[in-house]
Amino acid sequence: MNVIFVKWGTKYSSEDINALYNNLIEYDSTYSYHCYTDDPTNLNKNINIIDIPAYPILKKWWNKLRMFAQEFPLEGKCMFFDIDTVVMNNPFKVLDQIDFNKLTILDCHWKSDPIYDRTTNYDVRIASGVITWTAGNHTEMWESFFANKDYFLRKYKGIDRYIVHENYDYGTFPDTYVQSFKHQKEIDYEPAIITYEEVELTVRFLLYCFENLNNK
Repeated sequence: MNVIFVKWGTKYSSEDINALYNNLIEYDSTYSYHCYTDDPTNLNKNINIIDIPAYPILKKWWNKLRMFAQEFPLEGKCMFFDIDTVVMNNPFKVLDQIDFNKLTILDCHWKSDPIYDRTTNYDVRIASGVITWTAGNHTEMWESFFANKDYFLRKYKGIDRYIVHENYDYGTFPDTYVQSFKHQKEIDYEPAIITYEEVELTVRFLLYCFENLNNK
């Protein structure tokens, strides 16, 4: 299976990718790990480099959509992780429940709480922090975006809204797979990952290290 990271620009560093890679190989080091990036400097030598094409120029999260282009150079099962996630328990143990012929994405079940403003950041209940699919499937998501790029860039802030509002078919991971650090302070389950949703990465890793020290 292919495990994929996407790094574009300077918001996240190669050290951030390396830290996430080191988290993940604790659970399975036999997978192929790839970074889709415009700058591979200082990435772990065991991470395969896939160059982000120079055209079209896309920023931030929109580069994730390139993974669904027909020319994306991977085959077989794929699992994508956002850089702003922390692995708390085995994130791969759920894979025997996943249909890789479908697009599977995080279900942000905490967004169903009526206290959230559903007209702004909470108008969709999915998050593309973790995605599974089979390479070569769902190419229509990229093709439609590429053909109408300027329109979609104006219309949507992020690919989550693009996927939902353009009516692409998807499934979701179990609710217990993920916890939101930003929005869930108390939970009664042990998540595989915590999504930090743009909480500063330095703070994220300090918290992660603190938790691990306490558990030893």
